[in-house]
Amino acid sequence: MRRAFTIIELLVVIAIIAILAAFIFPVFLTAKAAVHQMGVGRTGKQIYTATNIYQADNDDTYPLAMYFDGEKMMTWFGRQTTIYEYDPTQGILSGYMKGKLSYDPAFIAEPWMGNKTGIGYNWGVIGSDMHEVGDYSQFPNCKGAATSSSLTNPSQTIVFATSAFYNVAWKPGGTGMKHQFNFFDPPEFWEGVPNVDFRHQGTVKIDTVNKKVTSTGNGVFIFADGSVRTYKEKNIDANWFWRTPLEETNQ
Repeated sequence: MRRAFTIIELLVVIAIIAILAAFIFPVFLTAKAAVHQMGVGRTGKQIYTATNIYQADNDDTYPLAMYFDGEKMMTWFGRQTTIYEYDPTQGILSGYMKGKLSYDPAFIAEPWMGNKTGIGYNWGVIGSDMHEVGDYSQFPNCKGAATSSSLTNPSQTIVFATSAFYNVAWKPGGTGMKHQFNFFDPPEFWEGVPNVDFRHQGTVKIDTVNKKVTSTGNGVFIFADGSVRTYKEKNIDANWFWRTPLEETNQ
């Protein structure tokens, strides 16, 4: 005769399963986040390769970050078609891309000036010289993009990074929403709201009291020498965002 489970035995089995799930689920989430982070690194490397090919055709010069093409915005990643949509086949780098760029499943943001890769360009230092010279009179018509030879230390110069725009509630017209934004600035311009997005393997906190956005996660960075590295916000160096390290500029 087959013996059936008693209620107590069934409850014990359920409890064991629940305990195992409590251990396994966080591990699963961590592994999933790591896979997403690796995927962004591969996409960043693909963009870096396209940039190198572009430079080979354009006297070693990086692509401009953006400019008006008639009434529409032309950007490194696409040409504007509607207010929040960009055609990825018509961007400055589009002809140099081999294959479609992968989207980042971890990047949840509203449409604005970017795409779902969540990868931004160092627009005012590499994609133009606006931050370098402090002249924004022609914005958003970028000029004066960097050349590889203008970078003091390519292995310590960030060209691309995970990015987003936090339209925080304490700014004029702020909605508190996170938006797609394929550009970023050096830390000196953040004013407590980074547009480098440290979204992987961590959590983002929007502090409306202290007017600051912080994260425990990682940002993915692609440097001018082609290396792909991950850093938390507390571990980055402001010098990495400039053509020449700030201390050398100030001497």
